[in-house]
Amino acid sequence: MFSLSQIEHDLPMPPHLLSRPLPDAIKAELERLFLDKVITKLGLCVSVYDIRSIEGGSIHPGEGCSTYKVSFRLLMFKPFNGEILVGRITGYDDKGLQVSLEFFSDICIPGHLMQFGTVRLCTTCFANLLSQLINYHYCSK
Repeated sequence: MFSLSQIEHDLPMPPHLLSRPLPDAIKAELERLFLDKVITKLGLCVSVYDIRSIEGGSIHPGEGCSTYKVSFRLLMFKPFNGEILVGRITGYDDKGLQVSLEFFSDICIPGHLMQFGTVRLCTTCFANLLSQLINYHYCSK
């Protein structure tokens, strides 16, 4: 479900960040660029895990920022096909089901990707079904 991905990136550093210590400024810029974004074939970036190396600091003609070649690792979330995840249903509508995991809450499962036989109940029907289950549970003891 989680993996570390090694990435090399030519990172232009805005001048206003250069007053901070370089590793802190680079980490802040990497988080701005990658955090909470999906990277093709890698998954959702959850965190900048560490910075392995920083090289350069060159200023290219016509640019007002210095560029660093940064090697770093990102903590990625990419569940494999068929993996079972535990989450909390936060809502549903005609588009599908909204689910929240502990660390990420913007998951939408479209209705056409639900398992065969999944039925959406209206609030009243759900309340009736729930009360029947509770009654059955207490009556069967």
